[in-house]
Amino acid sequence: MKHFFVAQKRTLMPRWQEAFAEAKCVSPEKALVAADADTMVWVLKEEPENDGPSLVSRIAQHSTVVVLSMMPSNTAAIDALRQGARGYAHALSPADILQQIATVVMHQGIWVPPELVAQVIGSTWRLLDGDQQAEPLMLEMLTQREREVALAVAKGASNKVVARELDISERTVKAHLTAIFSKLDIQDRLQLIIKLTGKGAASAIKSAPSRSST
Repeated sequence: MKHFFVAQKRTLMPRWQEAFAEAKCVSPEKALVAADADTMVWVLKEEPENDGPSLVSRIAQHSTVVVLSMMPSNTAAIDALRQGARGYAHALSPADILQQIATVVMHQGIWVPPELVAQVIGSTWRLLDGDQQAEPLMLEMLTQREREVALAVAKGASNKVVARELDISERTVKAHLTAIFSKLDIQDRLQLIIKLTGKGAASAIKSAPSRSST
């Protein structure tokens, strides 16, 4: 897999180079011409584009695109995905995170910020009427504190928010989530919602792995 970075200054950030030793910084024009199905194009969005098809949407027609931003936002992330990007992340993400993004995207996944994943989780819980449909038998498998963490996460709270609301550390939240996932035989937050509401696989929504699975 080749990696092209499209940035206004035409230079690779050190962390980009660290993540992908053979990466090249190219112009938008070259990305449109030279990128193919075996190329991942990382586009640093620095300025709004003029009217007409966006650079991301044009490149996405024949290559895999990940949008990077120095000031990421959920709104911009959604817009990038609508344009055909397979991922959206901070331009200053560490090299190991960039490599994780590449792995997820290459395996047909979608990478979005954890905050956006939390929004999707909360919306899904409300859509499935989670407050009324929560399965007592599933909750009874958990300790009191695990139930509190599970329900908070299912409603869309991030680890940081759960930690603040329950007056515990984020590390403790992650430990509780690990125990919850193990007891309920699940792997991520969307599966947690499905398990708690008893809606079954037919109601599942495929999610992109975020930076942390817990």
